[in-house]
Amino acid sequence: MSQSAPDRQLDDDRATRLARVCADIAQVGDLLGPEPAQALARLRDRSLSDEAVDAVLAEVTELMRLGGLVGGDTIVRGDRYLPLAGIHGRRPEVVRVCPGDLCDRVEIPRPDAGPPPRCAVWDCPLPTFRMDR
Repeated sequence: MSQSAPDRQLDDDRATRLARVCADIAQVGDLLGPEPAQALARLRDRSLSDEAVDAVLAEVTELMRLGGLVGGDTIVRGDRYLPLAGIHGRRPEVVRVCPGDLCDRVEIPRPDAGPPPRCAVWDCPLPTFRMDR
């Protein structure tokens, strides 16, 4: 797997929707079979139009719905941008982020969490990013 610099960035709405879908698929993907991962893998093509990105997100949301799960693309979870809560009242110095710089997903590493969360698009662990730089 190799990620190159993005040709373009997703707009804020699509990046947020993708982050939600990615996090949901990373948690429940085993229950749904390979179809959602195969659909999300199409997003590796940086030349996709906005409409094609929307179609992939809708397809994955529908696959989740058919699997008995509510798609992350349909849930309103409040404000899009919230401050990172941190740990013990401190802002985290290191977070895990999208490996392809495609979406807005950010996970705070926890010492007892086990293996790092995975990216559903790139099929790899989320890499760390130092926030103090």
